[in-house]
Amino acid sequence: MLALTHQFVAQLPNIDCLFGPLTPDGGLPVQLGRPASERRLTLMLDTARLRDLAYCAAQAQRARDSLGIH
Repeated sequence: MLALTHQFVAQLPNIDCLFGPLTPDGGLPVQLGRPASERRLTLMLDTARLRDLAYCAAQAQRARDSLGIH
């Protein structure tokens, strides 16, 4: 799981990522935010899809868009 989360985090430089415990349905919550900002975002990642680079890229883009980082 650690290698899979690194793949996701690597696409989000300068963004703090805090992962929560797995949910019963296999979801992985991650709280995202910039260090100097109070704005936070929580995403629920699908652990079965974390191996898919396109999925990680899409979720990372979703996070950047939601946090106003372009």
